[in-house]
Amino acid sequence: MRKHTTMTVPKDLDVAVHRQVLEIADQLGIDVAYAARPIGIPHGLAHCPKLLWPGASLYKTLAAIALYRRRGDDISSPVAVDPVARHVPGGVGLSLMRDEVTLTWREIARWMLIGSDNTAAALVLEEVGPVLMQQSAQAAGMVSTRIAPAAGTVAAAVAARRPEVSSYGSAGQARTPDRDDQLVAYASRDLVLGSVTTAQDQVELLAALWSGKLLTPEATAEVTEMLGQQIVKTRVGSAFTYPGVQVAAKSGSWGPYRHEAAVVTHRDEQPVALCIMTESLEFERRLPSIDDGIGKMASILVDGLRALLHR
Repeated sequence: MRKHTTMTVPKDLDVAVHRQVLEIADQLGIDVAYAARPIGIPHGLAHCPKLLWPGASLYKTLAAIALYRRRGDDISSPVAVDPVARHVPGGVGLSLMRDEVTLTWREIARWMLIGSDNTAAALVLEEVGPVLMQQSAQAAGMVSTRIAPAAGTVAAAVAARRPEVSSYGSAGQARTPDRDDQLVAYASRDLVLGSVTTAQDQVELLAALWSGKLLTPEATAEVTEMLGQQIVKTRVGSAFTYPGVQVAAKSGSWGPYRHEAAVVTHRDEQPVALCIMTESLEFERRLPSIDDGIGKMASILVDGLRALLHR
């Protein structure tokens, strides 16, 4: 595999990709921001990559990295967990269990990543603490991401984005004062931890992880493997189901927000890191059309970058 370290994105390709992505967003009635680049190359394709969003569970990739930095060779130490006493609402793993169990830190991290287990995530965050989380974010080159309850992250994102009013996406109607107030009020009732982040921060995190800059080779292999073990292959994964391609991803969903950060690897090619962040008008509903739309957008971004690398 020839490894590229530089790449020029022609203006016509950037415009064409942007138009195709926003056409999908328009059809779905959503706003969108994205960033995508081959790992090892400092730039690629982007639309509002530094805009703050409530990132929901996207923080769990960073939490897993911080856990491996904290535990080191002790990642296989057993942990006794009372899921009832430590319960955090969620739809998978420890969040659904009632009996005491003993797991290793490695397997707690796995549940946090492959099923987005909120109880597992709470245990990890308690173990690593906010200082190591912040240090890990800085090591990855993340400049805007922070972890907080949903109420805080939504309020922070709304405040940061008000000056942008409908300049960042396609739907436009999502950005009104009434809707912002509705979002903040809705979030105030939610005690589950979330994050505020940007598409660029998520891509920087994945690129740093895949490049081996954050963990030992063994730990890097374990975390990247876990991200490839998603229980349900939706969003980005739905677009890359053919032979010779692998997808490792972490999704984030809360209220009207549906995101995914992923690395797409084609055989004998440089992996592509990307993050697509969306906001719809619908709260807390399963919307397969948006999940599929994220996959279609990802395909457009990855195909555009692959075409440049093959020149």
